[in-house]
Amino acid sequence: MEFAKLISVSGYGSLYKIISRTNFGLIAESLEDGKRMPVYQSYNVSTLTDISIYRENDEEISLKEVLLKIYELEGGKETAALKGKDPEIKKYFESILADYDKERVYTSDVKKLLKWYNQLVKTKSIDPEAWKKEDSETKEEEEVTEKKDKKEKIAEEGTEKKAAKKEKSETTKKKAPVAKTNK
Repeated sequence: MEFAKLISVSGYGSLYKIISRTNFGLIAESLEDGKRMPVYQSYNVSTLTDISIYRENDEEISLKEVLLKIYELEGGKETAALKGKDPEIKKYFESILADYDKERVYTSDVKKLLKWYNQLVKTKSIDPEAWKKEDSETKEEEEVTEKKDKKEKIAEEGTEKKAAKKEKSETTKKKAPVAKTNK
C-alpha cells in the first residue's frame, strides 16, 4: 500500500486509506474495520507523510522511518509494548529512537503511533521495499523540480536584467540635450 495514501482523521481512532477524491473531500476506508466514510473538507486530516517525530536539537524524523524501525525491531509482527504502562512504553520507544524529544513527544503520541503500527501490520500495509522505493522516487522528483525552479529563476533574472537595461537606455535617450534659441 502506498504510504502517501494513508491518512489520519482527527477524532477518529483508526487510520484510513484514501479510496477516491470527490467534490466535497475524500472517500476513505478504515484500516481497522474496512468501513468507508466520507471525509469532508472541514475535517482535520493529516497524511502520514506529513507527520514527523521531534528529535533533540530541533531535528525531526519522518513517521515512515520510525514505523520502519519498529518493523525491523519487531520482525514484522505487532508490538506488545502498547499494552504496557507509560514508563514501559517510553522505555520501548527510547530503544527505537533514543534521541526523541521527551518534552515535546508525549506518551499519548507514542501510544497512537504504536496503535497505528499495529493496524498497519494487521492489514499487511507495511512494505519496507515499496516504501523505500517511494522515498527514492520522491527524492528524484524533488531534485527535478528543484533544477527546474533554478532554471526558471535564472531565466527570470535574465529577463529582469534585459528589461532594466532597456529601460535605462530609453531613459538616457529621452535626456538628450536640447538646443535653446534666444529670440
